[in-house]
Amino acid sequence: MATDLHGSRPALDTIRAAIREHVPDLFVAAGDITHFGRPPSYAEDLLGRMPVQTLAVPGNCDPPALLEVLDRLGVNLHMKKVKIAGETLVGLGGANPTPFRTPFEIEEDEIWRGLDGVMEPRAILVSHPPPHGHLDVVPGAGHVGSRSVARIVEKYRPKAVLCGHIHEAAGIVEGDVTMMNPGPAMDGHLGLVDIGDRVVARILG
Repeated sequence: MATDLHGSRPALDTIRAAIREHVPDLFVAAGDITHFGRPPSYAEDLLGRMPVQTLAVPGNCDPPALLEVLDRLGVNLHMKKVKIAGETLVGLGGANPTPFRTPFEIEEDEIWRGLDGVMEPRAILVSHPPPHGHLDVVPGAGHVGSRSVARIVEKYRPKAVLCGHIHEAAGIVEGDVTMMNPGPAMDGHLGLVDIGDRVVARILG
């Protein structure tokens, strides 16, 4: 998986090299694919040429119009669920409101309604914003993750939560619900997740 690419051209090479090396069954982009919509061709360069099955959600720094691109490419997971190899994946793009008024922010009640309508117990949740209280600390601001995502995690106990958004909060939380923010792909960081009887997550780079 990759998150927080922010239009980085080197990130494209890093992702493609990792896919060649690790040969995953699925590639997931967990948001902030472009940087405020620029360059507009970046998402298609990344997602339209993947040699493996791909799913994606936008981030808060992507314009809502990116959803049209994801739909056209057949990879959109935002507020949707997809079943792959017996596992259900559910996605959330954008982010809960920030002080910065970024292009794609969603009120907490809308996040709750959208996810609660599609989520299943023990699904894999691909969420650009982390759940409040986990992998979401910004120095000087404290926990800034989504409270609605945290409620969804408590209610449905997903196998894994794959998130990003908070560049400073990369890490892995192991347990009944494994959570990972691999850190920004723009800085060379990716995540690798093996899902079987147990979830094993690794940060690459």
